[in-house]
Amino acid sequence: MSKIQYISRKGNFDSGHRVMNEFMKCFNIHGHTYLYELTFSFENMEEIGYAIDFKEIKRVFCQWIDDILDHGMILNPHDTKLIETTREYGTKLWLMSLNGIGSYCNPSVENIAKEVFLAMEILTEVLYEKSPTGLKIHNVKIYETPNCWTDCLSDSITDGERRYFYDVRFKEIAAYAKSKG
Repeated sequence: MSKIQYISRKGNFDSGHRVMNEFMKCFNIHGHTYLYELTFSFENMEEIGYAIDFKEIKRVFCQWIDDILDHGMILNPHDTKLIETTREYGTKLWLMSLNGIGSYCNPSVENIAKEVFLAMEILTEVLYEKSPTGLKIHNVKIYETPNCWTDCLSDSITDGERRYFYDVRFKEIAAYAKSKG
């Protein structure tokens, strides 16, 4: 019987956001260089000696973060004026969707980590569901600053958040996964 093992890759992305209805600094439009760690679990290795090559994690999972979140805005769907301005300028935009399409959800680092986790979960399901390795996303850690971070595991996400995210995002993320082969 195989034991569970883990593999991780670090990366970073720069994004702007603001936290609506927060009455200190984070209400202002600002940005961060987010550092992240993606950790995958697996039970079996391929004959070559690993479950997934680090280059594949970069090519698929890190690239999704880069293509979707890097140098863009991550916004609460209720932040209508900022959304309108972002769209007017043709800037990359990610609308939070943990609570369903158009529902209030602030882009806090905790919520961003949940959305990244769920995106990684979908990418893994689509690309590796038939893999004998048992590859799964295990943990997403995102640093908002050098001293502040959050860890997101599967049980950090409610059934409702997972259902809403899948309802809103599954098709687009699955299409992205298929484009990566």
